[in-house]
Amino acid sequence: MSIARLAKHLGLSEGTVSRALNNYPDIAQKTRERVVKAANELGYRPSTAARRLARGVVETIGFVLPARTGHLIDPFLAEILDGVATELALSDWDLLVAAVPEGHDEVAVMDRLIRSGKVGGFIVSRTRRHDPRIDFLRKSGIPFVAQGRTEDSRDYAWLDIDNEKAFVDATNHLIGLGHRKIAYLGGDPNLNYAWQRKNGFLSAAKSHGYPIDPAFLRDGICDEMAARKAVAELLELPDHPTAILCVTDTVAIGAIHALQHAGVTVGSEISVIGFDGLPMGEAIHPGLTTMTQASDKIGREIGRMVIAQANAPASEFSQTLWEATLTIRGSANPPATKPVSNAKGGTS
Repeated sequence: MSIARLAKHLGLSEGTVSRALNNYPDIAQKTRERVVKAANELGYRPSTAARRLARGVVETIGFVLPARTGHLIDPFLAEILDGVATELALSDWDLLVAAVPEGHDEVAVMDRLIRSGKVGGFIVSRTRRHDPRIDFLRKSGIPFVAQGRTEDSRDYAWLDIDNEKAFVDATNHLIGLGHRKIAYLGGDPNLNYAWQRKNGFLSAAKSHGYPIDPAFLRDGICDEMAARKAVAELLELPDHPTAILCVTDTVAIGAIHALQHAGVTVGSEISVIGFDGLPMGEAIHPGLTTMTQASDKIGREIGRMVIAQANAPASEFSQTLWEATLTIRGSANPPATKPVSNAKGGTS
């Protein structure tokens, strides 16, 4: 059903029908109602391309996958993207996901998309403490929303989780269970969320007066394989941790697999806590105790935020801070009374 056929059906000019559908004030209310009723009955849908041309807004949001070694995307980002795409689709907007070619960086890809006119806004994820992507987008003038923050986040739109509080809560939970020897598998300290989560862990331990053994602190653990290696090294120590707090669920699942491979019973001999609330954390055995963030809801909300920002670039920046909640499963319990044997045959 085209606008020409709809106009012929109604006995009106195409211009009148078009102006009625777009709520122009010079069209009588009865005419507008008649046109809308016929459009609904006959299944007329406006041309997306024509609507975009008329409004002067490119109804496509760009998402440049953060450059990562070995693979392009992680489960958390996949859930975020699913929520974003769902929300954009409800408003007939599109999501353009771009990878970073070898030898390029994310800023170069963003610049190319802007120059080509393919996007009307951006979503930025996995924000760094000092992020060149944010600096570039600030100067470009294109609307954008960050999933996360930088250290200076005063002048752009973002949605973030209170990462520091989440890891204070997770550490307090372990201490409340009776753990005093807690290891921490942290991420890339250049990523703001990883920096905040480590600070939460350290501040909670300090507030309880429990010094952290430097050998229990591991940074740069960004995937399951790195987690397995870190756990193997922890098990070689003469004094084992009784619990391992992990920067993400992916890292926590790697830690669980490494412990099980070493013959350690997770949840009774060594406890593990993650962060994200990914579905696979519930599927493993024992189930993963985790700080849960609703990634699908985060994606939906970011989708709404970026559309609002693109439609009204001069409006105030929306800045939203949500809290993670503790989801208790079988991987974290009070420490074992029987010491765990290390890989060399000793005990801790």
